[in-house]
Amino acid sequence: LFDDVGVLMAEKICQLPLECQQTIKLLACLGSKCDESILTLFISKGGHLKWEIGGKARKRKTEHNNQYLVLDFAVDEGLLKKEGSNYIFAHDQIQHAAYSLIPEDERGLMHKKIGYLILENSSNDRIEDLLFLIADQLNRGGMCIVEDRRRTALAKLNLRAGKKAMSEATFLRSASYFEAGIGMLCGDHWEEYYDLSLRLHSLFAEVQYCNGCFEIVGEITTIVLNHAKTLEDKLPIYNTLLRSLGSQQKVQSAVEIGISVLQKFGFKFPSPNNSDAVANLLRTKAILEKMTESEFLSIRKMEDSEKESAMSILVITAFYTFFVKQEYIPILLTLALQLTLQYGVCDESCIALADCSLTLLLQFKDFNGSKRMADLAMILLLKLDAKKCIARVFVSLYGGVFAMSNHPKRSLKPLLKGYQEGMFHGDIGHAFINVNAFLLWCFISGENLVVLEKDIKLYRNRMTEYKQTSSFEFSAFIKEAVFKLVHFSGHQTSEAGVLADQKVRVQLRMRENHFVYACYSYIFLGVVEYIFGNYDLAADMFQKKKDLEKRTSKESGYEGLATFYECLTCVAMARKLEKDKWVSQAGTAKSKLDEIAKYGEINYEHRCLLVQAEMFDVEGRSEDASNTYDLAIAAAERNGYFNEQAIANERAGDFYYRNDNNKYCHYYGTAHDLYYQWGAFGKVEHLYKSTPF
Repeated sequence: LFDDVGVLMAEKICQLPLECQQTIKLLACLGSKCDESILTLFISKGGHLKWEIGGKARKRKTEHNNQYLVLDFAVDEGLLKKEGSNYIFAHDQIQHAAYSLIPEDERGLMHKKIGYLILENSSNDRIEDLLFLIADQLNRGGMCIVEDRRRTALAKLNLRAGKKAMSEATFLRSASYFEAGIGMLCGDHWEEYYDLSLRLHSLFAEVQYCNGCFEIVGEITTIVLNHAKTLEDKLPIYNTLLRSLGSQQKVQSAVEIGISVLQKFGFKFPSPNNSDAVANLLRTKAILEKMTESEFLSIRKMEDSEKESAMSILVITAFYTFFVKQEYIPILLTLALQLTLQYGVCDESCIALADCSLTLLLQFKDFNGSKRMADLAMILLLKLDAKKCIARVFVSLYGGVFAMSNHPKRSLKPLLKGYQEGMFHGDIGHAFINVNAFLLWCFISGENLVVLEKDIKLYRNRMTEYKQTSSFEFSAFIKEAVFKLVHFSGHQTSEAGVLADQKVRVQLRMRENHFVYACYSYIFLGVVEYIFGNYDLAADMFQKKKDLEKRTSKESGYEGLATFYECLTCVAMARKLEKDKWVSQAGTAKSKLDEIAKYGEINYEHRCLLVQAEMFDVEGRSEDASNTYDLAIAAAERNGYFNEQAIANERAGDFYYRNDNNKYCHYYGTAHDLYYQWGAFGKVEHLYKSTPF
């Protein structure tokens, strides 16, 4: 059909006056539309483009002259449309037909002439506006450009166009310009045009990382490392390589390469288990902690380019050590913070402070220190207007201390902003880590599960598109938890019911040194199985998480969530067997939960009350249990956790049912309504089948 229509359109164009045909062909070279000002340039510089049509032509007045434009005839014939200052082909097939009328061996030369005509007759400001058009024309005519001088100039033009496309977050387009620029370089370009070659290759690798083309990143990395003359020249490609490895779940390799590069800078790495490493971090933290805001803001800007380059490697390596080799976190963060204090602040200082905040929270349980480092990170981010760092900073802060001290719902918008800024500035990996934190907090804070399921599908598709394997695998835990809560049919062997197969993946991830993934898998398995009353499996999951943390001396994070459900699971187990053992474990976990609750009452008040009510029940203190269940339900409602309000109502229903009190009907009914509001339709069905409601 396309060929038939194309032939008809080509025949119609051939019936037009000769000069009109030539102008339409020229317009076809430029694209689907062309601004009148570009055509005016051709008219003023190329006299063959103007002629008088006669009766059917309409008189047009341009800013340069009064004359009949041949394109008016094509407008009258319905081949073109005039919208504002643009001439637009009425249909794509008309453009293709017009272009097909140009002999193939003449097309390149025509594009070349068009490109140079615009380039040589435009002001510098105008060239910037027309940069993509000029580069596209010259690239399409590149085979006709043979002089080394002109090929080098075109390589520089492509570098300029590629950087502009990067600034607009059009990374596929940017990659095409950098690749074209590399193709324009002469054979000995690494010797003759070293800076140009280095810049084109380094930026090409960076945008291909953004596009998820990791094999190309590897190929370009090898080329750059073989030709770059200094360590500082190699740093941009190393930075891109580390991010590429992290996105492919090759975090161990990313950390090892990062540490190797830092050692080339002359940084000394003591034994990672050396107590001095922790002491040094805490001393450095104390210096920053004591500073007033004005003192902190008075720290000068970092001017040593080598130190600034080292900072970029330090913070990217430090981030990946959260997933493997956590023992290196204090060493790397101390180096970054000390460089900041000694040589001045840079954009990466914001990231170092944010990561320090997360480390103090997770590893040292230092909430106040974590909050202070977080505040300093935000102050500096604002001062430096370091938008390229927002994705990194926000995921550590709004996935950490800010979400602990405030309701997680308040972290949702900032995390989405982190995603958007990361995508815009080419920090694709951390953009999707913000997404995963967003999805986690949506689940934990009780956002509607049906809506959340759609969001999970949307973002996982984008992760696949950008080949972000690590984030895709991480989001699987949330996806399957939500899927079971929404779709569980009541049969443990159904698709939604089978979560046990995750154990296989947990073991795989452990073998691949993905400690954090393994722990989160255990946590989410435990939470979902507790909600569905599978207490033995939930207890097994929480125990495996604790065993893994103990064996590796690492912290997984989200301790508040895990500890809350662990408490509830221990109490549920105490009702089944070995009461003293499980009550003791529940008491230990309850003490830990009470400590966490000091720093975020809005998130933990109802949780502590519910655990206390459950413990009162097990201890036989029925009146205290009854009152405390009601307090927990009211607190959950007041604090905006209707998902956990549903759980509290269900536990209260269980309590009254065990005590032959008809109040259970009210509590089970309220639990049903709240689970339904949450979108947990699978749990609603489970409630029908497992209770007398």
